[in-house]
Amino acid sequence: TDIDGIARLVMLEDHRDFDTTDLSHLLASQHPEVRRRAALAIGRIADKRGYALLRAKPLDADTAVAATEVFAAGQLKDSNIVAWFDSLLANRRLAPTVLAEAATALGKIKTARARDALARFLSSASESPRLDQAIGEALLSIGRCNTRGDLDPIVRFGKAKSDEVRWRAAWALFRPRDPAAVSVLMVMAAGDQSPDVRLWAVRALTKVQADSAGKTAEAEKILLAALRDSDRRVRTEAIRAIGTYSDSAAVAAMMAAKDSPDSWISVSAAEGLARLNPPPPTGGRQGGGGGRGRTPPPPVSRPLSDYKAIVERWVVPDYNGAPRPTARWETVRGSIEIELYPGDAPLAVDDFVKTMESGTIVGTAFTRVVPDFVAQEETIPGGHRLRDEVSRRGLTRANLAWATGGLDTGTPGYTLANAVQPHNEGDFTALGRVTKGMDVVDRIQLNDKITAARMLIVR
Repeated sequence: TDIDGIARLVMLEDHRDFDTTDLSHLLASQHPEVRRRAALAIGRIADKRGYALLRAKPLDADTAVAATEVFAAGQLKDSNIVAWFDSLLANRRLAPTVLAEAATALGKIKTARARDALARFLSSASESPRLDQAIGEALLSIGRCNTRGDLDPIVRFGKAKSDEVRWRAAWALFRPRDPAAVSVLMVMAAGDQSPDVRLWAVRALTKVQADSAGKTAEAEKILLAALRDSDRRVRTEAIRAIGTYSDSAAVAAMMAAKDSPDSWISVSAAEGLARLNPPPPTGGRQGGGGGRGRTPPPPVSRPLSDYKAIVERWVVPDYNGAPRPTARWETVRGSIEIELYPGDAPLAVDDFVKTMESGTIVGTAFTRVVPDFVAQEETIPGGHRLRDEVSRRGLTRANLAWATGGLDTGTPGYTLANAVQPHNEGDFTALGRVTKGMDVVDRIQLNDKITAARMLIVR
């Protein structure tokens, strides 16, 4: 019965069908996993009527279910729910995961009221094992908001003990492009011990931002020093930021960097030089492989029995702790091993495995490679439109997703993340993660191809 219920939920998600009777019934299931997946389905269907179903009873006693209920409400992106998330953040007795999801949800709504709620929480919260996760998510969320405001709730965490908290503070200061943040970010760029902090701080020191704060000379000096940073990502972001300057020191730095054997550095330098002397338009663009500018094929149509088979093949074993399906890609740079998330994205995993077994992925090229961001395949021939299955998994470095022009528009043409992508949270599916070969992912260059592919573990 539980499997039948989950199959029904996956079908509702796939059709984006808000069925009040089924969803209400399954939210009241005896099995916590069924309740969790019912809440998850409400978030994925993203019909604002779902909030009433989620709030028809108190938060679930099972913390995994409760956190998913809050996550689902956040996916509705309804500004009328800000007060509820605010009240959750004020209740420090709640589980850390529930607090973190409330903070994350406000960053999806992005309004001034959402920012105010986040600022209140950050102003009163202190570092602790219980609150650090929520603080980190609140920092990312306040950086996503569409309005600027007081920076003090963010700045106070710029000297946090945790590297994880500090880089999120740097991101939150960088993202709104507020001139008032430049001086703080200069200090972080020049002196923080964590490269994760330095890279986001360096990104903020573009000429436009430095000019707006009256700190052009000082910012450029920091960037030139960052070109010698011990961390490759910081050096990449430094040359990218230097590319927005046009004085002799910046041009000399870019000229030297364009001959670097490191493709991240040389490509970023070449792009900076091209901005100074842009080539004539050709009418073309680097291939994106993922759905923008074209009509995607229709999604797959299937009966309920197919959804039940998918649940039995992918969801049940994952819930019971079976080894996750794993794939290996061979490239000219080396091999990459990828673990999939069958419990979180069963439809996408099922499609991925079929694509792998068909062999159509072999020979596809990475037609979009952005240093310190993403390596993205071209569209794989014969692919179906993929339904997004957004989950509580963040878009971290090593994440496997697919190219898309918006929710439910993508087709197979997979992307590998070189860096975290907080700005995309809630809009992309985490399909899996690279477990071996991230050094290979970091070396991928434009038009490199997948030369062989096979499943290592599959059910």
